[in-house]
Amino acid sequence: MQRPTTPEETALYQSWLTQAKTALHQLAIGKKTVTLSYNGETITYDKTDEGRLRRYIGELEVALGIVSCVRRPGVRA
Repeated sequence: MQRPTTPEETALYQSWLTQAKTALHQLAIGKKTVTLSYNGETITYDKTDEGRLRRYIGELEVALGIVSCVRRPGVRA
């Protein structure tokens, strides 16, 4: 995922991040499925997709400069 280059792109990425974190929260409190839309695509996640959703959140955070890299459990830098 590329870093946003304009204020508009940054706002869009922030919006996606907020939606993804909300979706993860919804799964954590027991919702069966959650749906996210971005770049013209709609993706539905369920509890078994939690890892995928966490990776997506990590990618957005890296692109926005919130964190410097996405670390995988058990992998040393």
